[in-house]
Amino acid sequence: MLVKQIVRRAFDATLLVESQILEISSVRGMSLAQQRGMLERFDAHGFVILRCLDLSDSYRDLLDLGRYFGNPAPHPRADDQGIVGINAFRYTAGFLGSTPAEHLMHTDGAFRDAPEKIITLQCVTPAATGGMTLLASAQAAYDHVARVFPGKVEVLSRADALTVTRTSQSSTQAVFTRCGEWRGIKFRMRDGAAEVTPHTDAQEAFEELCRFFQASENRLQFRLEAGDILIADNTAVVHGRTSFPPHEPRNMRRLNFDATGPACARLVFGFLPSVSSEAGPEAWLDR
Repeated sequence: MLVKQIVRRAFDATLLVESQILEISSVRGMSLAQQRGMLERFDAHGFVILRCLDLSDSYRDLLDLGRYFGNPAPHPRADDQGIVGINAFRYTAGFLGSTPAEHLMHTDGAFRDAPEKIITLQCVTPAATGGMTLLASAQAAYDHVARVFPGKVEVLSRADALTVTRTSQSSTQAVFTRCGEWRGIKFRMRDGAAEVTPHTDAQEAFEELCRFFQASENRLQFRLEAGDILIADNTAVVHGRTSFPPHEPRNMRRLNFDATGPACARLVFGFLPSVSSEAGPEAWLDR
């Protein structure tokens, strides 16, 4: 029997966000075909947006994703179900999610040695102005750095490439982790809420990575609408948010998962580089 090969593709600002949106009534009411559509979109580019039309119990709907993706990941501000409110209703020192300020590109759990693999963000109330969601491809970023610094991108894979510290949490690890040919990313920028220190040898490559993620042509920008749930691979997609006026009632719910759920056995995590890390900029891997 032939097994379908799944190839995860890099993306940039030209990707049509609509291609990654799956309209459903609710998570709890998804058909088998809709479940397959969710997983196929996740595998294709590392993220999917569920456009839920039934908003009668959106809190429970978000929790129901655990049936597919496993256990909630811990967070210092989570409620007893693991859900974190992402809004500016009450400021908490060290957490940009509790402010209306710009949240620079990052992966969740960069302060932990074992970050969560799946992130979700549910829109309860969007901001009328600002508060745009930003996504970027870790594969595209890796390939870019490999071309700019031929043979040197692997400095970002050293075990002490980056130290990220927030309040009592701190982790020193690789920016690009390795599992055979596959890579994963763990990343945070200097955003004022975290102390981010690259190793001296990785400094130049890290700064180039930051420039790549800040360039508008390398990332998607879109507005999540009420009922939308963004689901993303935290090892392949970097995310952020534009600022919004303090008076806007923007309200999101974050619930991340450990990827131990039954759907995760057939999901792709991480990415395959398209540019060799060991040769010059024209040395493309034979894919």
